[in-house]
Formats: sequence, C-alpha cells, structure tokens
Amino acid sequence: MAWGFLDRFARPKALLDRILVVADEVAVADAETLPALLVSALQEHLGAHYVCVRFADTAILRAEVREAFRSASLASLSGAENAAASSADEARLAELALTTGEIVVASAMPAALQEELRPALASAGVRDGMAIPLFYHGDAYAVMCLYFRRTVPSKLAAADDVVRSIRLLGNLVYGALLQQYYTVALQAEEAVTLAMAQAAATRDGYAIGHVAQVCALAVAMGEAAGMNRFELDTVRRSAMLRNIGKLHVPDYILQKPGPLDAEERALVREHPVLGERMLLAAGNAMLKAGDSLSLIASTVRSHRERLDGSGYPDGLTGSSVPPMARIVAIADVFAALTADRPYRPAFPVPRAVETLKAMAGPKLDPELVALFLADDVYIAAASNATAIPIESDLRTAS
Repeated sequence: MAWGFLDRFARPKALLDRILVVADEVAVADAETLPALLVSALQEHLGAHYVCVRFADTAILRAEVREAFRSASLASLSGAENAAASSADEARLAELALTTGEIVVASAMPAALQEELRPALASAGVRDGMAIPLFYHGDAYAVMCLYFRRTVPSKLAAADDVVRSIRLLGNLVYGALLQQYYTVALQAEEAVTLAMAQAAATRDGYAIGHVAQVCALAVAMGEAAGMNRFELDTVRRSAMLRNIGKLHVPDYILQKPGPLDAEERALVREHPVLGERMLLAAGNAMLKAGDSLSLIASTVRSHRERLDGSGYPDGLTGSSVPPMARIVAIADVFAALTADRPYRPAFPVPRAVETLKAMAGPKLDPELVALFLADDVYIAAASNATAIPIESDLRTAS
C-alpha cells in the first residue's frame, strides 16, 4: 500500500477523500455486498488486518446479511486465524465500546483485560485492536472493530478526523442497509394492507383493482388542493383503508341486492368505527408512518360524515368533519356513482357530475367539489368509467 500505517491517520483529509469515494459504491450496492465493501475499504485505507462489525440489535439484518458481515470480516484470515478471530471478538472490546460509548483500544485496556485478550489476538495473527462505537440519535447501534498486526498508536483513538471518517463510512453502509430493509418491509406492509382493503371490497361486490383506483382519485384531488407529500400519502392510505371495517360486516348484508332493513343498516354504519379500532390496534404493523396513524384512523372513522350532519357514525357537521375525510368522501361518492352496483347500474359520467354538484354544500365540501370538477380530477374515471368499481354504498351515503 502507498501509505505507511502511521501516515494514514496523520493525513485525515486524504483519508476522508478516499473514504468519500466509497459513498458512490454504497449507493448502488445491494445488502449482501455492502459488508464486503465496508470491510475492504477499512482494510485498504487503514491497514487493518481484519475488521468486524458488531450490532447492538441484529434483528434488522436478514440472515444472509449477517452471514455476509461474518464472511467479509474473516475473508482475509487463514483457517487457524479464522477460528481465533471469534475469540478475539468475544474478548470484551465490542462489549466495552457499546456499554461505555467510548473508543476502546486493546493495548490501552487495564492490565488484567489485556492479559485476557492477548492470547486471542495472537492466535488471530494480530497484536492490537480498537473498537469504535457508531451512533444514531445519541445511541450506539453498532461497534466497528479494527484489528492490526502492530500496536495502535495512542493518538489514533484521539484523532477526531480519522474517527469521524471511519464513522462516516460505517454510517453510510448502515444507512444503506436501513433504507433497503425498510423499502422491502414497506413493500410487504403495503401489499398486506392492500390485500386486506381489497378483501373488504370484493366482499361488497367490486372488482380487483378498485382500491388502487379510488386512492388515485383521492390523491389527485389532494394534489389539486396543494397537499404536501406526507399529506398525500396519508390521504392515499386513508382512502385505501376507509372500508376495512367491513371485514366484520356479514356477507349477506354486503351482498344484499335489495334495500337494507334498519338492523342491517345499523350494522353497516358501524364499519367506520370498526375500521378505526382495527387500525389503532394494528399500529405500525400496517401503517408506514407512526406519526400519521391517528390521522389515518380518524379519517377512516369520518369518511362517511356529511356537512349537514346526516352522515355517520358521529353525525359531525360543518368544520368538525376532518379535511382529509372530506376528500376521501368525494372520491368515494364519485367512484360509487360511476360503478355498477347490485341494486343499480353505473351512472354515466355527466349524470355522476351533476349528482356530485347537487351534494356540494349540504353534504360534501363545496370548495373541494368545485376543485375536483374544475381541475378535471375525475377525467381519469370518465375515460374508463366501468373500470372504477370503487367500493361505496350510496344507500347509506346520501
């Protein structure tokens, strides 16, 4: 290597420049190759004989990623060194760094601990090691352990620029792992959530795909109203989950071709409350943003409210109807009008528009209805009205 070990930490700017180059590789690497990328970069730039990363909580790492870290750490060791390296890992370095939150250097440990550690280090073919804790929001989430064939100079642990560079590299890799983990997790959560919403809808006699379509209507209206990204995602999920409570309503009621009697109507009117309870009970297992949970649940509860108090379950009036619930209500009503139902065929789009206008003011937010129509948000439905059989029961909506 071009640099001697003592020169590496004496030239922090050059070290930082070289480590920053790795950031481009991190951005495009998959989870299984990131460990090797991290280990090889630290070995190359710092002259470490081998590197291992100990996580405070490994649950966030898939089994194959944990194995990739282990393999990458031991790849440069011989068979005998490989076996001894595990002993070195267990000899208190990582544990002390995690517990104290301080950088720990083996050769600077108390004499008794040095004696305990020395045989393991020697067997692994190294003389010294240092453990650098990595932090997120003030908590140590992992420890980077670097083992060297020579004694670590005491001033290395105090070289802020070098330690900062090492932590930067570790955080880059960990951040990429987190992003990939949550991307996969959220995709799975989204699929489960959509499947549940679709299950409620198909029991009500609607075609597969309608949930995504009503979500698109609500989001388009939200965009026209100037909502930010967080608000749009919240209104989308609220629209998706608005009728999840109907999973608890008997099929014979949901699929009844004729009018509902008073008892049946009362059961249907319970679905917003049941939906709210389901969401609050499920918590973050279903919703990707914990801070939006209560807002989504509130919107689900209130999406059948009407400004004149004729809605349900709480009979809210005027400004007491939540804004997002008003948006979901308009998308729900319009989609239902343009869909075939067991008790009536779909309305032609012009008739659906006129019906929506008639409901503006007494029942639906007139400003949002005007925005919905003026910005042609409904045109996507007009282009293929029969493809928007979005679940809604207008027998209890009007």
